[in-house]
Amino acid sequence: MKTLGQGSLASLLKILLDIVYYLLWAVLGLASLIIVVIVFGGLYRLLGFGSDLPSSIRQFLAMDVVLALPLAIMALAAVTFVVDRLRRIMATLIAGDPFVEENSNHLRSIAIGIAVYQLLHYGAHGVLSLMITLLGRPIEGGARVVPEFSLNLGAWFAVLAMLVLAEIFREGTRMREEQKLTI
Repeated sequence: MKTLGQGSLASLLKILLDIVYYLLWAVLGLASLIIVVIVFGGLYRLLGFGSDLPSSIRQFLAMDVVLALPLAIMALAAVTFVVDRLRRIMATLIAGDPFVEENSNHLRSIAIGIAVYQLLHYGAHGVLSLMITLLGRPIEGGARVVPEFSLNLGAWFAVLAMLVLAEIFREGTRMREEQKLTI
């Protein structure tokens, strides 16, 4: 199987990335809808309009997962951004033209997206540990939440590798443009 062009491995990857991309948007939409329900449910309860909230909604709002939802939405947005940039790179590979300026920019954007995702991951662990500790909520199953810092070297290596690849693509694009000008 060829790697570039129509009917290639790149086109298969593009299809898979398209599926993941639209699934991520669906999950983001659902999570955002849940945030809206949480906000309006809280306002509904505070202002005392109508009858009490249904018990299923009250039980959901009492879960610890609700604390993590805004951070999860931001992390999903970062992943969606990275997948979108990968889709755009695959489109140029399918067209048979990988050395274009946009791919260099996409690779740099992917590196930034991975870095943002990692920073959100660190922030989420800290915030959740702090909130659970401050609220004094017991954790299901008797597990303990111990705030600890763990550096994901693989992800940070990927950030550095993407930045290097972005420069390689930028240089390849420059060399290709120079080659077009020579006779």
